[in-house]
Amino acid sequence: MLPVCVQTIFVRDLQAATAFYTGALGYEVKATYGPCIAQLRTGATTLILQQREAGDAVDGPGTVLCFQTEDIQAAMRGVRAAGGELLHDGPQRCPVGVFVSFRDPGGAVQQLLQFDAR
Repeated sequence: MLPVCVQTIFVRDLQAATAFYTGALGYEVKATYGPCIAQLRTGATTLILQQREAGDAVDGPGTVLCFQTEDIQAAMRGVRAAGGELLHDGPQRCPVGVFVSFRDPGGAVQQLLQFDAR
């Protein structure tokens, strides 16, 4: 079983979204990655706010679950075998490791995430 490790919310305005989640819901900014990504945290819950850009692979309702894996290649094979569609040719680099977006058989877009060794 792959646990959900991060919930990503795609936003149009990162500054406004960060102000909302910190001000209204009590999240704290733990890190920023360039001008487009903010990592927020409260307790054991981590949210990633990511500003959408033209051509993003993610086109769903704007929320993506990231499933943590220790072996992204094996997880990719599992997604394909179960009828999912990978949205990248291979793992994509991100600030904390590598990820692959996929569409499940019902059309929802989610991600696999393998953290870099710490």
